[in-house]
Amino acid sequence: MQIALLFIYLLGIINPANGAEKQTKTAFENAVKKLALKDAQAQITLETTDAGGSSILRKLNVSFGRFEKARKVMIEITAPEDLKGTQILTTHFIDKSRKSTIEIFLPSTGKIRKFRANNRKLKIPGTEIPMNHFSSAAFDDYLISEEEKDNFNGREVQKIKLQLPGNAEYLVAYLDVQAELLYRINSFDNKGNLTSDTEFTDYRHPEFYTSENHFPYKVHVYNPTSGKTSELTITKLSQLTQIRDSDFDLDKNLQP
Repeated sequence: MQIALLFIYLLGIINPANGAEKQTKTAFENAVKKLALKDAQAQITLETTDAGGSSILRKLNVSFGRFEKARKVMIEITAPEDLKGTQILTTHFIDKSRKSTIEIFLPSTGKIRKFRANNRKLKIPGTEIPMNHFSSAAFDDYLISEEEKDNFNGREVQKIKLQLPGNAEYLVAYLDVQAELLYRINSFDNKGNLTSDTEFTDYRHPEFYTSENHFPYKVHVYNPTSGKTSELTITKLSQLTQIRDSDFDLDKNLQP
């Protein structure tokens, strides 16, 4: 019997590695979902420091809504004054045939621009934080493969590589598979040079959630090319008890 099983493994009919990699992929997908809350609003401070040590503080309100046809995230900049009113809307459609989108409204232009939601090069104005940071659609269409295991702040993590088909640039994520928590994402260019280092820390369980879902209250992003860093901190997280799909709509900004 043991010999028969050995032959089955050698023939690839049963592959333990495939099972482990599937578990890792599922854990990663669940970890990403934890970055997008349901029917909640976060008040955030976002401090960006350049290579010379000069800092600018921004304040954001980020609202999360889950509706019949889509999950939506609305980011609104409330300070400083020159960016006040800027809104960024990410829409992740339940219907997989529809591509998730990012829409940006800038008061200075009075126009709305639309992009694909998996574009991590789009950043919140003046910061290193990707616009799709809070979206569960941020890694749609990425191919996922396991790398070696590593250590992050005393925790064993699985490194996984994420890459869009036909794209030489890639990401490496540090994942606690058992806890389904994401601790780091490194971005690399097509030559393998590090372009961004993102860390997720201070995971907490929002008191209004009955599930064991945890959410990172601090995010640190470092850009080695520019020397800039961005520190995102959630100062308040509250539940949205009355929420409407129409609240997550940028077109109302175009009304005269």
